[in-house]
Amino acid sequence: MGSLSDHNGLQTIDISDYLHSNDPVSRKAKADELVKAIHGQGACGIVGHNIHIDTWREALQRSKEFFDLPLEEKRKVDHPHGTVPHRGYTGVGRERIYSKDELEAMADDPGVRTDKALDWKEHYDIGSDQEPIHHNRWVDEKALPGFRAFMTDFLQKLEQLHRAVLDALLLGLEVEPSEADYFRSLHAGPQSGFRLLHYPSLLESTIDRQATTWCPPHTDFTTFTFLIQDQNQGLEIEDRSQPGTFIPATTEIRDRIWFTMGDFGEVWSNGYLPASKHRVMIPSPPPGLSTTTERFSIPYFVNPRSDVVYDGFWFICVNVDEAEKQNGPRGSMLGEL
Repeated sequence: MGSLSDHNGLQTIDISDYLHSNDPVSRKAKADELVKAIHGQGACGIVGHNIHIDTWREALQRSKEFFDLPLEEKRKVDHPHGTVPHRGYTGVGRERIYSKDELEAMADDPGVRTDKALDWKEHYDIGSDQEPIHHNRWVDEKALPGFRAFMTDFLQKLEQLHRAVLDALLLGLEVEPSEADYFRSLHAGPQSGFRLLHYPSLLESTIDRQATTWCPPHTDFTTFTFLIQDQNQGLEIEDRSQPGTFIPATTEIRDRIWFTMGDFGEVWSNGYLPASKHRVMIPSPPPGLSTTTERFSIPYFVNPRSDVVYDGFWFICVNVDEAEKQNGPRGSMLGEL
């Protein structure tokens, strides 16, 4: 199957041919289709990804069970102060997300921070137990029986998918085999992880929509990100053909994972695969109700190894000019800025 839909410029790609076909022509065609979609908008939907809808539902249900715990139970696994990558629980209002322009403004005026809209969400970050430095903060087994085992298995499924999608991008970009192996090695290891997100319901009359948001516009500090969401709308992706205009990432295709390119991926492709700016808006309450509907989602962040990020990262990119960006990088993926 090809692209299932064109939702205001956002393609949804069925990658089952790439995952299961033994025909190199078919696999290359699907990889090209994926790269074309991401080149256009920095984002697309993905189906045919081998993560069964029942697994998806259970992940969201177990996420809800965690957030339904008493606050004192969740605080037992609080996010450590100053630790990166993220691990553990972060309560409502404890995280604010800033754009590049906002960070630059804050460097000149620290007071800018106090004017930032409140991110009305809570989240719980989980990574690989094989990560040698930053350790998971698991909720007690008695509080949530089977939670750790399920989430560990779920992480492995997402890792398998991210390796397959990375391979497809390298194939679609026609990266030389030896260099493709190198880029795979940059993403080998336990550094990727996911976040269980809960956006609580709010009384509409109490919402200052200028000072409160579920999540403001931003790009992810990743190579790329997968986003699994429940049936409640909120995620919006900026339309690159109309900057400042956002397209709802709708939920009518129940097993669709949304893919967004991150900052690292944009740099490594020298802008050919642009980072996707996205946000999560607080929708109006359903007709006849005075409170908004809570929302659950699970972003999975694909990250390069930490030693790569801090050791010559900015010299790893596609060395093409603006004209070549439009036509697509081909051949060498290694060059100097």
